[in-house]
Amino acid sequence: MGRLLLTSSQVSVVLSAAIIFLFTLALFLSGYVLQQRYVHTLQAAIKPRLPKPLPPPRAIPPPTLDAKWARPMGGRPEIDETYAQYIAGQTMDWSRLGYVQVVREHVELCSAVMLLSDLHRMKSPAKRILMFPRLWLATSEDDTYGPEMSTTRRLLRTAARRYGVTLMPMEPIVEGADDTLPSSYSLASLYSLVDYERILYLQGPGLLLDASALDSLLAFSKSEPMAAYPATPERTDLSTSLLLIHPSQQSFNQLRTLRAATHTTDLDMFRSTFSVPGSLLSEWSLSMGNVVYESQHLRNVIDGFNATVFEQATTFVRLSDPEIAGPEYDIPFSDRVKIRPENVEAREAWSKLYERFRQRRMEVCGLDLETYSPIVLEGLAAKD
Repeated sequence: MGRLLLTSSQVSVVLSAAIIFLFTLALFLSGYVLQQRYVHTLQAAIKPRLPKPLPPPRAIPPPTLDAKWARPMGGRPEIDETYAQYIAGQTMDWSRLGYVQVVREHVELCSAVMLLSDLHRMKSPAKRILMFPRLWLATSEDDTYGPEMSTTRRLLRTAARRYGVTLMPMEPIVEGADDTLPSSYSLASLYSLVDYERILYLQGPGLLLDASALDSLLAFSKSEPMAAYPATPERTDLSTSLLLIHPSQQSFNQLRTLRAATHTTDLDMFRSTFSVPGSLLSEWSLSMGNVVYESQHLRNVIDGFNATVFEQATTFVRLSDPEIAGPEYDIPFSDRVKIRPENVEAREAWSKLYERFRQRRMEVCGLDLETYSPIVLEGLAAKD
């Protein structure tokens, strides 16, 4: 048999072809790996985050705010997962669970959209619902609107298109009431959302730091007419800071009848309808950390308060300091200095919350802070 001999030029060609093939294969494989990694990352980003199961029922003493945040907690406590709740989280019908914001005045709308946008950003699987006066959808004859209404309609479109919010126009709680007055609308309208099994309402304006605890409450709590956040550590009164309710036509009609008979605030109406403590969130449900906190309490912390631990273990902070207007307003620095916490760590947390609200307001709504006026503050104090 003859022997096949290759010239040096032919060997060079073969080696070059082999090298090109190997580099091409390596390039293809690296591109494939990067593509799969990108696809998995994209899927993870789009996929809603399932909630953690609630802790097992157990009696815990209600800690005071000072003692609770003076000790280093190291974040939210670990939650005991159960197989049953895990399966429930996988198969739950999230179309029947929702977060709701209720706005009655134009100035409240941006804060509501901010909260709903945070739920979207944190990948909460529950529905996001915004209730507002139906009057805001009325069209003008020449299709032109004033600055306030133009901003409102823009924010409604932003909420629906960018953050997947379901817009729910509402009527005055009492038939025939003046639909131009914010006082004609009520939180009782939450009970008209009978297509939902459970809905959760947070009172703004405020900042949502972590939605996981709220998702767990919404997913695994029992369906009850009212489960309100306690107004005091002693659990002697309810507040409207957080409401977890089971909407029903019966409850809606009951509240509407009561409101028609007596002009009262939403809080007083709920107090007379739902008895305490049976209508409060259970203590063990609140053991996942600081579910609701008001900024004014940062002025009462004791030595040892840790701003980092506070933020890690807090779910929602309502920005409420009675001496000044809401966080939507550009309050003079001198006025802020008078009321800010004396504790250095608490002052850092307090200032950071207000600054973060300002930044998120611009990012989500495209709005700077409202012009401050003492008349505005007097009006807010009179309304409270």
